[in-house]
Amino acid sequence: MTTISTLRRQIIAGGVSLCCALSMGAVAHAQEPTLLRMNMFPSTQDPYWPLWEQFARDIEEESNGTLRIELHPAEALGTATNMIEAIARGAPILQDSDPSHVFDYVPDFAIFTAPYVIKRPEDIEKAWNSEFVAELERELQSKGLRFVTMSYFGTRNILTNKQIFTRADTAGLKMRNAPTRMWNEVSKILGGNPTTTAWTETYSALEQGVADTVEAPLGLLYSSGLTEVRPYISLTEHILVTSSIIMSQQVYESLPEDAQNALDKVGRAYPSARLGGALAIEAEYRQLLEDKGIVFNEVDKTDFIEAAAAISDAFPEWSDGLYERMLEAIE
Repeated sequence: MTTISTLRRQIIAGGVSLCCALSMGAVAHAQEPTLLRMNMFPSTQDPYWPLWEQFARDIEEESNGTLRIELHPAEALGTATNMIEAIARGAPILQDSDPSHVFDYVPDFAIFTAPYVIKRPEDIEKAWNSEFVAELERELQSKGLRFVTMSYFGTRNILTNKQIFTRADTAGLKMRNAPTRMWNEVSKILGGNPTTTAWTETYSALEQGVADTVEAPLGLLYSSGLTEVRPYISLTEHILVTSSIIMSQQVYESLPEDAQNALDKVGRAYPSARLGGALAIEAEYRQLLEDKGIVFNEVDKTDFIEAAAAISDAFPEWSDGLYERMLEAIE
């Protein structure tokens, strides 16, 4: 940073006027990178953590020194719901979440989390790049929020103390879910009784019988240690998880062009760049879980899929034909 004493030396040397020197100091100050704190759901032990570290580095490098990204694991800054409220008011934070977390701003985004809508990992990128979702993004931006990226985070399956072969087998099970309406509906579609529990309290909830079962991607089930208290994973494959990063539209608009371009370029490229690594992690963690003695079983999905097809009835806030439009965008 240019100091007053340096400016004096420049003036004395006769090479720079006081006005020019002060201007140079202002430019040097203005070029300090903007710090964006990235509040992440996974811990540093999560298998996906290195992929997010690379994502942050890529943005910094692409920004030509205009951005600095600081990662915070295990929601160290606060819960996703609270952070998204702060972001909508202009907080310089990047929040890890799934699209259903912006339900209160644009309800239609919850369709990304509807069971059995997204059937292949590459469908996430297809949907995000569709004109249909672009319309939803413009509406979200008008509410002060902006998606930086959407990517595949793994496929969710059920962890229980008994094997699940059909939807009838989940009847009466207390199923842990996140505190959003969509996740309540997911539990119902899976045939269980919704039991809202913070992720950090899930281990004790299973251990104490507050919850009977939990559904999550394989890597998360492994890294959380939940398989220590439940031995069976039933492959319902009900949700291919969309992991999204949300930021403030106000903050985005305040950034220099290099910073905006970096967020746009890296964010849009990330779904494809991450996919191979995410699939490899899933395969690796299935093997690790099997090596620990966890038993996997296939599931008859017929009744689960039939229950999922009626999910629009639970969301009168959704626009007409949303379910069908999402399937169209993917296909």
